[in-house]
Amino acid sequence: MSSNPHTPRRWGVGVGLAGATVVAAMIGLATTPSARADTPQDVLDQAIQDVAQATQVLEQAPTASLDAQQIAALTPEENIIATSQSFASILETDQAELPAADQAGLADVDQSLLQADHGLLEAAQGFLTADQAGDLTSFASALPTNLATLDADFGLLGAALNVGAAELGAEFFNAIGVPDIFLP
Repeated sequence: MSSNPHTPRRWGVGVGLAGATVVAAMIGLATTPSARADTPQDVLDQAIQDVAQATQVLEQAPTASLDAQQIAALTPEENIIATSQSFASILETDQAELPAADQAGLADVDQSLLQADHGLLEAAQGFLTADQAGDLTSFASALPTNLATLDADFGLLGAALNVGAAELGAEFFNAIGVPDIFLP
């Protein structure tokens, strides 16, 4: 019988890849927003913290190194983050006035808002990292960072529309004294 001299190496590579996958999955689980918040109140508190942190991250970007296009893109992004923070604060106040069953029913849409706000934080961190690495010096080099930021913005828009509509429905049904048939 002849043995393949590369077989132990293949097993080693396979075991290494499997171990890396498990570690990456554990890191991912530890950093996902859902792992950090338990109640709807906690979810919205975490969303507010994420966007506040995104604001702090963007404030660290030295605007002297940015060209006019990047500065023009940075200002609306800061406005989006500020709007998201006030939106989450308003939701938190409004939802506190709803019955516990409605608050629990809004948990999934609140979670989607938290994930979108976390996406804004990650995009802000990516922007700062790209700026510090000098990757924002031209349109072509800045494109991946700009697209990641745009993706986070659209993710926030969808989540905000979803949670806004769900909360409006919950408030409407609560005002007329009927259980919200659309909440789980």
